[in-house]
Amino acid sequence: MNFKNTPARAAISNFLMNSPSPVDAEQVINFLKTKKLNINRVTVYRNLNSLFDNGFLERLDFGEGKFRYEFKKNHHHHLICTSCGKITDFEGEYISDLENKIRDKANFLVKNHTLEFFGICKNCQK
Repeated sequence: MNFKNTPARAAISNFLMNSPSPVDAEQVINFLKTKKLNINRVTVYRNLNSLFDNGFLERLDFGEGKFRYEFKKNHHHHLICTSCGKITDFEGEYISDLENKIRDKANFLVKNHTLEFFGICKNCQK
């Protein structure tokens, strides 16, 4: 695998590693502009795809008509506010119990899953 860490890839990776929630390509592009980095859109998309294809990123689809990306980390889920769009990571302690029940009741071994919760965050409920 020929995977060079180019300046564009390093800047994109740095932004993604320090982002508290999954980001879309437009957020990456806007960040690069604030840093006065002249990296075109095609390069951003190509780098996001390359980082995903090489197993560094998760590609998430929250039904917005675009992908969001985050670096792979401990398995977690997302709480998505449908009012303000805030995305919060959530580690569900009951998910392993559910996977065990699926294994035992349906004789099905879960290898991977995605789970997102859509609702209204605390701030928007006020």
